[in-house]
Amino acid sequence: MLSMIPPEPELFYSRDDPMDPRLGDLVKPVSRDIDEALKSAQIALVGVPEDRGIKANGGKQGAALGPKAIRRSFYRLTPGFGLDVSDLSMVDLGDVPIGDDLAGTHKNLTETVKKIVSAGVFPVVLGGGHDLTYPGLLGLVEGSSLKEGQLGVINVDSHLDVRDMSHGITSGTPFRRALEELPDRALLGRSFVEFGIQEQYNSPHYYRWVKDKGATVLTLSSVGTRPMEYFLEASRVACDGTRAVALSIDIDSVRSHEAPGASASNPRGFKAPELEKVAYLAGRTDRIKYLDIMEMSPPLDEGGRTAALCASTLFWFCKGFRERG
Repeated sequence: MLSMIPPEPELFYSRDDPMDPRLGDLVKPVSRDIDEALKSAQIALVGVPEDRGIKANGGKQGAALGPKAIRRSFYRLTPGFGLDVSDLSMVDLGDVPIGDDLAGTHKNLTETVKKIVSAGVFPVVLGGGHDLTYPGLLGLVEGSSLKEGQLGVINVDSHLDVRDMSHGITSGTPFRRALEELPDRALLGRSFVEFGIQEQYNSPHYYRWVKDKGATVLTLSSVGTRPMEYFLEASRVACDGTRAVALSIDIDSVRSHEAPGASASNPRGFKAPELEKVAYLAGRTDRIKYLDIMEMSPPLDEGGRTAALCASTLFWFCKGFRERG
């Protein structure tokens, strides 16, 4: 594994009060022996402070600061009630080194996720631009030795993100690359679900392309007021015949009132509690083996609301994960 950039100690909030523990007391920052830390871990957090893919797609930069902001909010949370997350063995491996170019960062992330997965640990990747999902998926495929049709993917997003590579790697290309470039055709269209897509923000050309690949597209309008029911259907599709499923969350899937710090925010989207419930259901789903949360841009975030939403989304995923058999 690469030499990671250790997380900043001040992000690990503590009240120094055993009667009021915070996640900053419970999650272990790793600064040296990563291999040893992974031996006893169930979940490993990794940050990728990289947003050149957003710039390449014509978007507003700032998501490179996302991992730090999400950590700051996450480590202030409590373990919760009942079957809480205090018994989860979670480590924070720090940030993936940024390459001289975007491809270099992608290579570093792939190597990191592969190492985590090979150790039997669940990777959580905090971005960063959505282009980073592709190298995360590649690391999952290589670390799990997935073959043809053994990977499922659910993309919770306003956008399809299946642009072609005519302008190189951008935040709009990750799932096109996953369908076309992953080794051994690990991801087939029948196991790919686009969830929460907003028709008015997507090209009909790319919609036809992804449908021609056999993917399932569940628009925000079709999901309507029943996102939990439809997410269970999305999980069924992605899990059918696969060995591992990846969940990618672009925070612009939530309406801008509650997620103003999304790189490409818009007024329509899921409500914050709906995304939290999706995360909880995903956490409970044994077949889901990878999570990333992408496109949170602190310079656009009013009052830290989006960072707090990302943190609570991660909390509810961990809460569900704690309930796995």
